[in-house]
Amino acid sequence: MKCLVLVSTLFVLLPLSVRADYIFEQAYEYEVGYWPWDAICLVGGDFNNDSLTDCVASYYPPIGEDTYLFTFLCNGDCTFDILTTEVFTYPLGSITVNDFDNDGCDDLIIGEGNAYYGIGPPIERDIVHLFMGNGDGTFTELDTLHVKNVWVTSGDLNGDGNADLVISGSESGDCAVLVKLGNGDFTFQGTSSYEIPVGILHTVQIIGDMDLDGNVDIGVIGPYDEVSFLYGNGDGTFQPAVAVAEHAAQGCFDFIGVGDFNEDGMPDMAVTGSLALSASDKALVWDGSGTFQYDSMDCIGNSCTWIEINDFDMDSHLDIAMSRYCDNGYVLPGYGNGHFPCWYQSGSLLLETVGNAYAVLSADFDLDGDFDLIFSEDAYGQHESIRCYRNTTITQGFEEESAGSLSDLNIEISPNPFSSSVSIEVSGYSNGSGNLQIFDLSGRLVIEFEPVPGGEITAYYWSGVSSSGVEVPSGIYTARLCSENQISNAMLLKLE
Repeated sequence: MKCLVLVSTLFVLLPLSVRADYIFEQAYEYEVGYWPWDAICLVGGDFNNDSLTDCVASYYPPIGEDTYLFTFLCNGDCTFDILTTEVFTYPLGSITVNDFDNDGCDDLIIGEGNAYYGIGPPIERDIVHLFMGNGDGTFTELDTLHVKNVWVTSGDLNGDGNADLVISGSESGDCAVLVKLGNGDFTFQGTSSYEIPVGILHTVQIIGDMDLDGNVDIGVIGPYDEVSFLYGNGDGTFQPAVAVAEHAAQGCFDFIGVGDFNEDGMPDMAVTGSLALSASDKALVWDGSGTFQYDSMDCIGNSCTWIEINDFDMDSHLDIAMSRYCDNGYVLPGYGNGHFPCWYQSGSLLLETVGNAYAVLSADFDLDGDFDLIFSEDAYGQHESIRCYRNTTITQGFEEESAGSLSDLNIEISPNPFSSSVSIEVSGYSNGSGNLQIFDLSGRLVIEFEPVPGGEITAYYWSGVSSSGVEVPSGIYTARLCSENQISNAMLLKLE
């Protein structure tokens, strides 16, 4: 999927104390039909080449009836135009968005597998459909791939600039992750298959670089209490699956969300399980040795499905937005130490949705610099709806908050947001030296500056370029100042 393009906007940053109350307001609603329709998939992309994040949502009525694909074109103010509604006689199990033919237009690949909610194994259908984006919000079906699929996703696995395809499915009857490298013209090379010994329940996801070797990795949730990683070799091939965590997954919709929750520079993860199991959803902190710690959460919730990780309240700590099976969706604020509050605690939420939430998507839909949310929701006996919730953090203002207790370290950033360069002034370390690092939201170290002796006020100038000389994309970054046992964080917002 294309990276979100943020448009430069002038802000007035007003003081805002860090708090856990609702920062979202409902800005848009579209009724797609009457219950018992359900949303299968909600994915974002730029479908009409206006640099705004649009989305498509697939809905199905009772089994045996037609399935619908709704296209929502963003107006840049948290409202959307419904350009087209496609009707299909086959199920829409999963959708992945990417520019598969390198023509500058986002395309769709739709799998028929895993089309229906319910207890028991997912439906594994053997057709994947290729839809070319026309650049005006419409799509043209080109071809099909005949491969069993439970879930499909996409990304560049070998660094050649072409979008590759990853499928949770099988070509031989065994549970496997299938990789098809793209040629850049909507065709794909032969399939590489990686067996998953525990069996795939649902999701296969490209999760980024979990072992910090510079290569893209794949995550899989299995039905027998395991999360497995396939570590990438950088050339589109992967090592055999390794179990990294236990997880009581059930149902058809279980996901992995990745981010640096305890701000130690290591990527952590949150995993969900879509049926109502006690404490089935976990925030797990990576200890750097190939396993996860289990004492890192208070409570995320249970019966969660889709998950989005972002710094929604812009306090420099990652938060978690989640949809919950047959229940309201929530946004939980992160504490910056790997912990999140229980969803049912009073005053612990940044958002509670109006209806039962099935899927969630985050992007800056009103171009003000913070992350808004779209949920697909329903209420029994009432309409199924797509609702957009506007994030009000930027319009209210924000202030950066130190993550370290008893810390006198100080970080001053100007301008913030910035586009081409930013000044970062640090002070407050009286002993030893101060070490300034900048991380992206996944926890990856972007650049590290030379430490300076204690007792000095030092100004650094950053041009938005990583240590490898690559300009970083628009988004939120964390400046972290460390001195002895003290840590202070501040948020940077880069806009194009």
